[in-house]
Amino acid sequence: MASHTSISSSRTRSRASPLPHQVVCYHNEVVPLRVVRYDGPTKGKHFYGCSYWPRTCGFFKWLDEVDDVRELQQIIGERDCQIAELNAEKDELKEKIRRLKAKKEKLVDEVEEMGIATTETMFELKENKKDKKLMLALVLSWVFFTLVLCN
Repeated sequence: MASHTSISSSRTRSRASPLPHQVVCYHNEVVPLRVVRYDGPTKGKHFYGCSYWPRTCGFFKWLDEVDDVRELQQIIGERDCQIAELNAEKDELKEKIRRLKAKKEKLVDEVEEMGIATTETMFELKENKKDKKLMLALVLSWVFFTLVLCN
């Protein structure tokens, strides 16, 4: 079938984003619409064939089969957009996780500092209690000796 065809459209190649009515081949180039020129059962029938067809690309579709290809290409395009959006969201979430981890580390450091300060304060209070008890014992002993000696 491939040997019975000739090209009837231009061989311009485009790697730009295809328009909705354009068809792209396997290596993402816009495919020209061609017509079978040789005698046979397919003479006059329109088809899409890559400019590299049949040597390297292998993309070939009859015009009446293209709607399926366009639908699939549209679905692929939509999926590509979804993937790009999800990748952007993933990157944003990674950045948010990084910031939250940094904040957590800072809070852990602050809690450790507060724990050390609290421990030091508790030791000071215990020492103050001992000092107060000693002072109270000293005062009471003076009072006791004063009462005993005065009587």
